[in-house]
Amino acid sequence: MFQLRAARIDELAKLTELCLQSTALLGYDDALRHACRERLTFRPADMENSLICVAAADNALLGAAQLLLHDEIAFLERLFVAPANAKTGIGKTLFGWSINTAHRAGAERLLIDCHPLAAGFYQRMGARAADTADPGPVPGGHGTPRFRITLTRCRAADKG
Repeated sequence: MFQLRAARIDELAKLTELCLQSTALLGYDDALRHACRERLTFRPADMENSLICVAAADNALLGAAQLLLHDEIAFLERLFVAPANAKTGIGKTLFGWSINTAHRAGAERLLIDCHPLAAGFYQRMGARAADTADPGPVPGGHGTPRFRITLTRCRAADKG
């Protein structure tokens, strides 16, 4: 069993390593992981400029999600699960946290840029293709798919 909680500043290096390790599931070799290190590194400023949620159990970090909020748009900056915990529901739970947090913050849309091999996950979660974001260091030279979720007001809240 795991719990979701806010990331702590002393965990940033471990969260970076978790992200880098999980790229192996996407086919990244050591050279590509090294090239992505800068982009996947968590920094103290990330704790000030975004919301970072971790899935943890017994002091082990199992997954992480980072959400950036900008007016009515929220960006799912990162969502990674440790390779040993893939397909256990952690990713789905972290994605749910992202949607709920964005919605509560007043965002109208959640945007997600992802690796092509992660696209199926986001489609299963209800995200719809938006366009292609700037290409990054993705194996095979693919563009980065962009997905969106439209966040609507909760009807129960409207009745109150």
